[in-house]
Amino acid sequence: MRPKVAKSRRSDTERAAEHYLYHEYKCLPHTIRRAVRTKYQSVDFWGCDVMAKDEWGHSYFAQVTTGGVEAVRQRRRKLEKIPWNDLEHIMVLQMIETPDPLDNRKKKFYFRVHEMDKTRELEWIVGLEEIPRDWFKKLREVSHE
Repeated sequence: MRPKVAKSRRSDTERAAEHYLYHEYKCLPHTIRRAVRTKYQSVDFWGCDVMAKDEWGHSYFAQVTTGGVEAVRQRRRKLEKIPWNDLEHIMVLQMIETPDPLDNRKKKFYFRVHEMDKTRELEWIVGLEEIPRDWFKKLREVSHE
């Protein structure tokens, strides 16, 4: 059984999700938004934590979690109930950590990416992406090269 990622890493996970949408899907930096959760205000994007658009107008919605299998299952079922548009891409990004094989004191982080495939009766495509350390920092508005 893999060790759980600390809940305190939730904001790190959301920042890494912003970078993931920017780097993997070429989303425009000024369209990337995170959900708001404060004592007096709560705004989310149909249950998702991060939302972005690319230059062609496709929307990307990402629900992030540091939880285990049950947390992912609950989030996937919740997202499946929403009637999504064909131009919207929905995903659950589960952050997992493993010990670094080169230095046992450090950890490596990955996203287990669960992407909804609406063309196949709401199947989910699962992949693995390594999270570079600089993705835990705030996304700077930079132009695409």
